[in-house]
Amino acid sequence: MSFFRLKVGAYRAVAGITLVETMVCLLIAGVLVSLAGPAWRDLLLRQRMGMVRTELSSAMQVARWEAVRRNVQVKLQRRTDCGALLAAIHDWDCGWDVEAALPGEARTLQTFMPPPGVRLAHPGGGAAMEFGPNGVPTLVAHKFVITPATQATSMTTVLCINRTGRVRTVNGAATC
Repeated sequence: MSFFRLKVGAYRAVAGITLVETMVCLLIAGVLVSLAGPAWRDLLLRQRMGMVRTELSSAMQVARWEAVRRNVQVKLQRRTDCGALLAAIHDWDCGWDVEAALPGEARTLQTFMPPPGVRLAHPGGGAAMEFGPNGVPTLVAHKFVITPATQATSMTTVLCINRTGRVRTVNGAATC
């Protein structure tokens, strides 16, 4: 059964869309994409910063666990071999290694590389964060600042590590 019956001799309509209709649809799609672009970029940047925060926290837990398990000093050591221009000793933009101080050698247990577009700094802590054989950081407190590389925004995240090794996350440029 046909729903669209034409009378004999009637003009048959051509099925399809016209070029004008196609151009209007493309224009609407272009406007929607241009409006969603900045929000999408911010979402990706927040995701990358969250990934750095999670990986850094897990690296600290691995270092603490390995220090207790091996009964040796384990440290997070900043990397300098990525080709980026590191402005100061507290810039960790190239990533970090978890290294165990084994007798006669330093052994790299894990390596972490941050994604592009994210800056990581360890102000006041220098090039390493060390954990003693008891799993406690050797310095009193540490602070890691995670920021976007291109702009200073409210997306800054600070990881505060206290004397016992507890990690606390603070949003914004805060002090520990």
